[in-house]
Amino acid sequence: MFTRKVNWLWLLVIGGIVTACTPTTVNVSGKDERNTTQAQAQTVPNYPPMYDVDVKVCGNIIAPLKDGKRCVNQQLRLWGPVGEAKLVRAGISLPSVSSVEHKLAIASKGCYPVYSQPDQQQFYWANSIIQVNRGDTAPTVEVKPTQLSNQQIYELMTSKLSSRTITTFGGVGCEAASLVK
Repeated sequence: MFTRKVNWLWLLVIGGIVTACTPTTVNVSGKDERNTTQAQAQTVPNYPPMYDVDVKVCGNIIAPLKDGKRCVNQQLRLWGPVGEAKLVRAGISLPSVSSVEHKLAIASKGCYPVYSQPDQQQFYWANSIIQVNRGDTAPTVEVKPTQLSNQQIYELMTSKLSSRTITTFGGVGCEAASLVK
């Protein structure tokens, strides 16, 4: 009796292993996984241009001193083309304060992920406030756009999470900076 239970147990274990190791589908069409992967790669839609943009503001600003310069760096993801960036005065110059609040506006077709598709080409506010010290020299704004490939945009659109942390714009959404000319 004990031998019969052991035989049934072995039979169940072997049956479970065979079942677990057997593929659930059989390839009868002659296509292998490489053909399927190539077909999937060919179905990637064509996306409008998107850019990872590094913005660097340096000069007479309130920022930590590094390598003899005061700079603020910001990373953005924008629909392109990406144009110029401007510092726009947003605060009031008071005699008792040595700096004036400025906001950064950058020309593009909107920011991702707020806009899932490009909008119209105009200036949009970046979510940054820069304190500019009073003085004769204006800070410099450098923009370095790097265009994403169509495959990178596809992966970004189809994934739930992005690996790169991108600053959002304008607080609540990506607000157009209509005052900037």
